[in-house]
Amino acid sequence: MQTTTVTAEGIVCGGCANSVKKALLAVPGVSDVTVEVGEKRVTVAHDERVTRTTVIDSLKSAGFQPA
Repeated sequence: MQTTTVTAEGIVCGGCANSVKKALLAVPGVSDVTVEVGEKRVTVAHDERVTRTTVIDSLKSAGFQPA
């Protein structure tokens, strides 16, 4: 199991955190997502199929801007 951590602008509330989780958990190979709203930090647990680019692209598709 691997983890990828990114920060993303636009995560300002619990609803945003839920949107991020929903988008990332839909990606094949993602097993868990943790969102720290105050830090705008997203940590994704995943297998080798998922890359940092996959995480970033999924965040962008959900309407968030990775830093």
